[in-house]
Amino acid sequence: LDYYTLLGISRDASQGDIKHAYHRTLIQLHPDKRANPNLAGVPDTISRSNDDHSSVDIALIKEAYRTLIDPSSRGTYDALLTREGAHERGPRPAQFVSLEEFTEVTTRGQDFNDEKHEWFYECRCGGEYRMVEQDLESGRHLVGCQSCSEVICVGYELVED
Repeated sequence: LDYYTLLGISRDASQGDIKHAYHRTLIQLHPDKRANPNLAGVPDTISRSNDDHSSVDIALIKEAYRTLIDPSSRGTYDALLTREGAHERGPRPAQFVSLEEFTEVTTRGQDFNDEKHEWFYECRCGGEYRMVEQDLESGRHLVGCQSCSEVICVGYELVED
C-alpha cells in the first residue's frame, strides 16, 4: 500500500488534493464519523475496526501527508516508487536507525544566534543520509541515501521548547 493509495489520490494530485484527502482520511478514522453516509466514496484503505491499530494507521496517514505535501520529499518518494516499481507497496526502509547514531554538524552564520543543524549517517554504499532541522520539525522519518536508492527509517522524538 503506497501513500497515494492510502490517501485515495492519484500520483499527479495537487497539494490541495493531498490536503483534502488527508483531512478526509482522518475523518474516516474518527470514531464519531465512521457511520457518516457523507463519507461514501472515501477509499476504504484504512482499517475501520476499533482495535489498537488505529494509532498506527493515523501515524501512517500523517507520514504519508508529510511526505507528499513537501515537494522535495514527494520527489524522493516518487523516484523510489519509479525506481523500485513499487506502486503497490511504497518504500521499504532497509533498517531503523536512531538519530543518535547520526553525526551532528552545527554551523554558525554571521549572527551568533544563527545556527544550522544537519545530521549525517553513512550508507553501506559509501554515500550518506542527510537530515536537517526542517525534516525533524515536519516529522519526516523516511530518508533516502544521496548516492543510491536505499531508504532508512530514522527514529527520534521532537522536544518542544
